[in-house]
Amino acid sequence: MDTSTGNMTSIEDVSISIEDDDIHNGFANILRRFRMDFGSDDLRSITAGFKMITVSKLMKTFEVDPNNASINNWILEFKFWSILEGLLDVKFHRDLLCGDDKRDNSSANSELPIDLKNLCEYSSDTVITDQIISADSSLLQLYTVMKTLSDTFSLDFQLLNSDINMDNLNTTKWLATLNKINSFNRDPKLIKELDADAPLRSNLEIDEDDKSNDERFFSKAFELLISNNLEELQDLCQNTNNWDFALMIAGLQDRIDPAIDLDDYSNSTRPSGVKNKLLRKRTIYQLLQNEKMGLYEKACYSFLSNDFVYCNEPVDNWEQKLYLYLNNLLNIEVENKELKIIKRLGFQTNLIDKLPSPPIMSENINDILNKLNNDSNSNIRDQSKHPIRVLIGSVISDNVQTLMNNTIKSIDDLNSNDEIMNDTFILRVLTHLSIILQLTYGEKIISNYDYTKLLKCYILRLILYKKYELVPIYISFIPSDEIIQVYSHLLFQFDYESTDRISQIENMRNLDLPLENILRKTMEIAFRDTAEYYPTNVTVQLIYDVEAIDEKLYSTIFWFIDAHMYSDCLEVIVILLRRFLLVGKIASAIKFLETVSLPKLIDNYKYKVTIIEDDNDELILPDFKLLELRYYNQLFTTFKKLLDSNDKAEDINVEKFQGLVKSLNAIVREWLFPLVNYEDDEVSQDDVETYKELRRIYLPTLFNALFDLLISKRQWGKKNVRDAMDLVNLLADEKYKLYEIFNSTNELQPFMEKLSKVGCQLFGEYKEGVYVDI
Repeated sequence: MDTSTGNMTSIEDVSISIEDDDIHNGFANILRRFRMDFGSDDLRSITAGFKMITVSKLMKTFEVDPNNASINNWILEFKFWSILEGLLDVKFHRDLLCGDDKRDNSSANSELPIDLKNLCEYSSDTVITDQIISADSSLLQLYTVMKTLSDTFSLDFQLLNSDINMDNLNTTKWLATLNKINSFNRDPKLIKELDADAPLRSNLEIDEDDKSNDERFFSKAFELLISNNLEELQDLCQNTNNWDFALMIAGLQDRIDPAIDLDDYSNSTRPSGVKNKLLRKRTIYQLLQNEKMGLYEKACYSFLSNDFVYCNEPVDNWEQKLYLYLNNLLNIEVENKELKIIKRLGFQTNLIDKLPSPPIMSENINDILNKLNNDSNSNIRDQSKHPIRVLIGSVISDNVQTLMNNTIKSIDDLNSNDEIMNDTFILRVLTHLSIILQLTYGEKIISNYDYTKLLKCYILRLILYKKYELVPIYISFIPSDEIIQVYSHLLFQFDYESTDRISQIENMRNLDLPLENILRKTMEIAFRDTAEYYPTNVTVQLIYDVEAIDEKLYSTIFWFIDAHMYSDCLEVIVILLRRFLLVGKIASAIKFLETVSLPKLIDNYKYKVTIIEDDNDELILPDFKLLELRYYNQLFTTFKKLLDSNDKAEDINVEKFQGLVKSLNAIVREWLFPLVNYEDDEVSQDDVETYKELRRIYLPTLFNALFDLLISKRQWGKKNVRDAMDLVNLLADEKYKLYEIFNSTNELQPFMEKLSKVGCQLFGEYKEGVYVDI
């Protein structure tokens, strides 16, 4: 999945598998609430919800197993949603307000991008800095990403780094050195005074134990600095007697003079903080020239002076190094602008100008990401390939569109080994990112077509995990003109249990999806895509096996039943049964009707029609279709009895025999006959031809079955024989025209031959005749 962020080109194979039901349900419920209360919440409610779910999962995982490999992934995802949330206002919404000209180039086009009217030479550094950042959208975005990263670092140290324990730090500064200074055998290499500047001033050293203790202190101090946890840092300095470092930190606190900066002249207000913070930073930067400083002490001074070179050295984490690059880039740029402004305001900068300043180590965010991707530290290079870090880089560098384009390419490539096709974790994050982007930008970042494709990919994964009840939630975020087409295909594509159907139907209604149109489209697709399996241009033979495609087709009708769309349900049952019967699939038709209660469906339909308040003729079926359904039900009931009697011929008793004969008699005389001659304009000629064809297919079979049944039980009485022989009269009856049906199907001659053969047998058995009772 190419991000095209400089040399940061792809998400490599990273083994991640951290998905479970809680995550799927949690993310979906956030979207459900947003959709159902659409307009009452902003996008921040979505990202805040995602953050909460992620950090909750993180903490639960940590409590169960602090060494779980997935903890790092949860931390990264929490950072990603945090950064996205922070950028919603300062980037995403501002992009929309600025239109196509996304970037606020005021800083590039003007040497002084802020209004100096509200500033004077006594204005605090903090006020000037705030105005510089707020006036330049690119600096504001840098600041937002920095602050968000800093706020999340405490999570890294709390969960992933337990090496530094504040209780193990000495409470007395340089205690070992003090003891040796006061000993009789004093080491001449050791300092003679214990002030913090003594090693710099005298070029002497402190005891090795004190050096180690200092490194532990500064290591912890560095953590707290980049986490912006200054309160805990002050406590650390106090508890370890590092008062000089505490004074240094205090000297960099933001200064606010309420009277000058806030127009607050009340007696209770007092200025706070220290003036000329920039001068103090330049002074601290000079301390880095001392080569005897420990790694972490140098890193602390480097960070405080906005340097990158020395504070970067102990860092082995991608986000921390990104933060240090941003700290260097942002603060040096802001300081340069601040110098120009305070000079214009008449403030003397001679002392500042004489002191060296740290170099800017990068040109922009893209340059930073390239440097991280090619860092000399192999751990940083490897971390750069992590999918979430690629996402973070794409978002903060304005390369989301490229990322999304390459995501879609991965989906299109069926042979792709990219994570998005193999890892639900990445697919979930990308899908929910795309939803936020679509809600913000519309089609500016990702087209509706590609966006829908990505959502479908995630929905298919939910279906794979049998999370059917969540499907309507994501369908509701698909562009409205695609919803019916996409969802109807999914409904036909997969098999669902009744509970799965009902849960989706409830959610469709709750989310105000076009339920009826979706289900009607599903039926249309089902019958269209299965038409090839039911050819009507071949010789029809009755099929007594049920094929999988038949079950697939008729199972779609269950959606109508569960949705209580009885009118549509009966309408489509007519179409289904015609399709089955026209190709001889009598067993499939019987099995379908065994899964539903056709009489009950008709009763439910009639009841619903009676309570409809508005005049909706579309919901009312013509009478002839209800009659047609009754005839089909009659046919299948009779056929089932016939098939059962064939399987248990020896067990049939007189009562069952008479019931079957009665049913067959009714079928061969009346089945569909009134509809063939129905006097109503609603019955089309195509319908009539269908009824005639169905009579041609089934009546000869049932007629022969009735004849054979009666003859087979002639030992039960001459009446059975007479009834069988009377069928010849029915065959010739001009009213029913069965003669024509037999003739058109080439079954008349075989029947007459069978009749002749049976007649000969009967003559031998009943010499007095079958119509004479003795």
